[in-house]
Order: sequence, then C-alpha cells, then structure tokens
Amino acid sequence: MCLQKINMRRILRIFLLYSQHALEYKWRSLVWFLVTLSESAMYLLFWRGAILDNNSVWNLPGAVSYYLLMIIAGCLLHVHIEEEVAFEDIQLGWLSRYLTKPFSYYWIKFCQELPWRIIQGTFGVIILCTAIAFYKFPLAKPAQYPYIALIILFGYLLSFTYKMIVGLSAFWVTDFRGVNNLETMISLIFAGYILPLSLLPGGLREVALAGPIAHMIYYPVIAFQGNMSVLGLWKVIGAQILWILFFLWLYRLVWRSGLRRFTAVGQ
Repeated sequence: MCLQKINMRRILRIFLLYSQHALEYKWRSLVWFLVTLSESAMYLLFWRGAILDNNSVWNLPGAVSYYLLMIIAGCLLHVHIEEEVAFEDIQLGWLSRYLTKPFSYYWIKFCQELPWRIIQGTFGVIILCTAIAFYKFPLAKPAQYPYIALIILFGYLLSFTYKMIVGLSAFWVTDFRGVNNLETMISLIFAGYILPLSLLPGGLREVALAGPIAHMIYYPVIAFQGNMSVLGLWKVIGAQILWILFFLWLYRLVWRSGLRRFTAVGQ
C-alpha cells in the first residue's frame, strides 16, 4: 500500500511537470482548437442549408448541439500521441531514454498527453457555454451526468490506448505517414465528425456503431445530447470496458513484440 502511494505521488508529479510544459505552449493548443472549430463549423453550415431546404430528417438545434459537442469531444478525447511515439521515440530512437525509467512507458505518455487534452477541452467548454447563453440546445438531464462522466472517462482511456497502438506500429513500418493518414480518414468517418453515425447507410451504420472509434468520440457526444436512455448508457459503458480490455491486451502484445525490433539508434 505504501509503495502504491509513492508511485501515485510520482505519477502525479510527472503529470504536473508535463502540465507546465503544455501551458508553455498554450497558444499552440489554441491553434489546434481553432482548426477543430473551423472543421465543425463547415459541417454545420452544410447541414444548416440542408435543414432549411427541408431535405433533412435532422433539426437545426440538434445539429448545432451535435457539432458544438463534437468540438469538445475532438479536443478532449481525440488523442494525438501516436505521431510523437512513432516519429520521435521509435524512428529517432528516443524510446531508449524511457526504458530505463522506473515507470511504465504507457503511463508516462498518458501523463504527457493529458494536459494537452485538458487545455484544448477547456477552450471547447468555453465555446459551448457561450453558445448556450444565446441558444437553447437539447442536452441530457442532470440525473444522467454520472453515467456520461464514466463514458467520457472510458472514452479517453480507449482513445489513448488505441492511439498508442497506432504509434507503436512504427516498429514495423518505414514510413508511418501512410498509416497515420489512413487512421485519420477512418476516424473522420467512424467517429462521427462528418455526420452522425445514425445517418450512415444500413450495414456501414451497424459496423460504425459497434466499432471502438464510435465509443471514443461519438457515444460521449450523443450521450451528452440526451439521446440515450439509462439502459443505453449502461450498454455503452459495458462495450467501452470490453474494448479497453482488448486494446490493453493488444498494446502489451505489440509493445513486447516491438521492443525486440528496436535499437537505441532508432528504427
């Protein structure tokens, strides 16, 4: 128990150190937030035109709340650690400096990425609160907030573990950019950034809703919109736990196999 307390204190110390680093580059976080904001604004403009033309089954308040919440989800839950893992740690050989530390590489990177998500997510929350002050959106009832908090937490853990695995794929590929671009295109579709997954055609919709990417981004958004019952929220939480366990197992497998291929001079 004492050892666990010491480790938790050290992990907290690591998190605070990386938080200072992230705050030094807070304007970079603002730029990336504005990129996410502009993308969601373009999608919203498209749907506004479609709705006003009466050619859509979606209503305007629902569309506005969806894309505003998608901004927050994209900033808070969409992890971007994979590029640093692939390009710096593996291909440049910086991974060697982590292997001698008395902490898991996974948790060091977790503490490194979390401050960036908190800062960018805060920008999104400010935009949402400002918009709510001028416009009434459909949102979940307060009684559902504890379930939604769990979905957000598990969504982040799932997103982080998934992106770590994507980054570790650099152990086996020479040019990680192709893998990264492919993953980005898949996320745009299956996370619901372009349009809600419920509007996808038949078979593609079922695959997307059952997949892990939807449980990282899409379900936290529609849960906060109030579009799910308590039973539906529990089903999402259960599916998230299963996906997290699967990806943790896959991470350990990829990590151990990849280390056998790693040299201190790089890939």
